[in-house]
Amino acid sequence: MTASEAAHVTERGAAVQFVNGVVLTMDDRRAVASALAVDGDRIVLVGSDDEVLATRRTGSQVIDLGGRTVVPGMIDAHTHVELTTYSRHFWTDVRGLSRAEILARVAELAAKREPGEWIVMQGTFGQDLPDRRELDRVAPDHPVGVRWSMHKFQLNSAALGVSGLGRHTVVEPGMRVHRDSSGELTGLVEEGWDLLAWSAPLRDALRPAIAETLTELFLRNGVTSIGEVAASATGVRVYQDLARTRNFPRIRLALTAAPGHQPLVDARVFSGLGFETGFGDPHCQIQAIKIFMDGGRDGAFRSNGIGGPAESWGLLSRTLPELTGELAAAMDGGVQVWVHAIGDLAQEVAVSAIEEAARSRATTEHRFRVEHFGNEMYADERMRRLVDAGGIPVPNPGFLYAEPDDPGRRLPPGTTKYGLRTLRSLTGMLPGNSDTAGAQPFTCNPWFVMQSMILRQNKNGVVIDPEEAVGIDEALASFTRDAAFATCQEKDKGTLETGKLADFAVLEADPRSMPVERLDSMTTAATVIGGRVVYGAL
Repeated sequence: MTASEAAHVTERGAAVQFVNGVVLTMDDRRAVASALAVDGDRIVLVGSDDEVLATRRTGSQVIDLGGRTVVPGMIDAHTHVELTTYSRHFWTDVRGLSRAEILARVAELAAKREPGEWIVMQGTFGQDLPDRRELDRVAPDHPVGVRWSMHKFQLNSAALGVSGLGRHTVVEPGMRVHRDSSGELTGLVEEGWDLLAWSAPLRDALRPAIAETLTELFLRNGVTSIGEVAASATGVRVYQDLARTRNFPRIRLALTAAPGHQPLVDARVFSGLGFETGFGDPHCQIQAIKIFMDGGRDGAFRSNGIGGPAESWGLLSRTLPELTGELAAAMDGGVQVWVHAIGDLAQEVAVSAIEEAARSRATTEHRFRVEHFGNEMYADERMRRLVDAGGIPVPNPGFLYAEPDDPGRRLPPGTTKYGLRTLRSLTGMLPGNSDTAGAQPFTCNPWFVMQSMILRQNKNGVVIDPEEAVGIDEALASFTRDAAFATCQEKDKGTLETGKLADFAVLEADPRSMPVERLDSMTTAATVIGGRVVYGAL
């Protein structure tokens, strides 16, 4: 801020002065201040206590931060709030339970519910879950679905029957139903939750449940903005309802394009409707079109999976020309695209499509993202091509927690995982995100993910590829300035500077000096959105 601008701020004053703190601005210089002044929903001055107190006017409120640390509001660049809400409020959490314990829980629920009523269980990555035969034995009259994740789940016979799935079923691109040697379905399904007759909760039931999830998993941890992959039209309406209250994180919606999980739009048609990225109310806006190029961990389209029968390959939802056409249409419409691509072959299709679309439109100013790029490290050349074409890699370091101890059991075996240092050296950023749909709800805590970025430990404490670790500054930047850029919001969010939105978190400890082993226990004293305390108290 220039001297004349500072004088103008002092002259007109500000409504609120936050003083006596440690303000980590996360700006280009990583400046540290002690106070900030807020007027309306914007920051009007960041500086010393004396400078900020000089902005007082009649009726101003001075808030003593008590020496606490202030950081820009955390931005989760990719998550699934609605699906996580289902797992917390409408499904039964069986994460960490044994196979026998899960079956006992299913039997208990079946005894309490009317025949024909769905029983859905939420497990987690790599968990030992019951098969169709075992589920039939304890719940023959209830449709049962047990989920590892949104990408893979196990059904019993009743669930298959009410959903119309059987020997003659032929699924759409990007899905897979597993069969035994006789051709009968085993009940194991990949990428096909939309095939089921399970009914999502109605709006009035979903609204308080999503509000609770946003409060307990996000606001509690200083998260002020969320990039949400919408799961249903009902969920979109709930986000609009909650946005009107101004009491929850700002939501930026990514709408999945068919074919894919919970598809809400046709990519080309939606791109032509005029809803550019950022359309909507500041508390609920359109962010992106989400395209699933391949499946989850087991359904990723990898070169090492090619060679046997095609039915065992990774799942690919589109050809290169189809994806290129969708991306070109999105460029014309001003809509960001997130491409889910885990395997090396899926990533090659994604990168090639971005290159071709960018060449056809003579632009690299699109910020198209490849989600999960870097979770499995492949050729550096492909990374450079993606960045040169204007793309952004978005890895998911919170998944480190679920990686096997044995490198030979990781996918693909022996590959370097979550190349954070390599990606940051190439791109200058690591967009922070949780990407949970219920399997790992603790990744909604950005401090847990930051801890994973630094320590790189799985759930058993095994350190995975430590050479790819980053430091606390890079980790904090990932959920602030990096995530703001990756969601096209760096003009308003990501740093604490004059003119930006007054979205910030007040912490009980300074993350720079807090032991990394305790980083996931960071306590948020208050979460502030638009200058208002929406969680905690000051």
